[in-house]
Amino acid sequence: MTIQLSVTVWTVVCFVLLMLILHNLLFKPVLALLDKRNKRIEDAAKKKAEYDALQSKNESLIIESKKVFLENKLKETKEELEAIRLQSKADVEKAQELRLKTVDNYRIKTDSEQEEILKILEEHSVSLAQTFANSLIKG
Repeated sequence: MTIQLSVTVWTVVCFVLLMLILHNLLFKPVLALLDKRNKRIEDAAKKKAEYDALQSKNESLIIESKKVFLENKLKETKEELEAIRLQSKADVEKAQELRLKTVDNYRIKTDSEQEEILKILEEHSVSLAQTFANSLIKG
């Protein structure tokens, strides 16, 4: 078995030509596709990071808006409670005034009724005394 120089040279030349052809027709397009794919993956990762950042910002804004809403609602509720408390206090004062007026009216009424009863008793006692005196004199 001998190595023939011409066959070896032709084999090397064919191999180099095959490599050049494959490089231009196969490797360049495949590498270009892989580069495009890698770029799309990187762009998607960037967009995902932007989306996550926006999502986080939105969540914090939602939490902040809920906090502000609840603070406003609490403030309104406190104001309503204060108004109710003041109204209740005013109603209690009115009820006390009405109770005092009613008690005073009943006192005045009972005093006047008591005076009337005393006058009636006085009149009856005078007439009874006269009747008794008349009956003692006649009898």
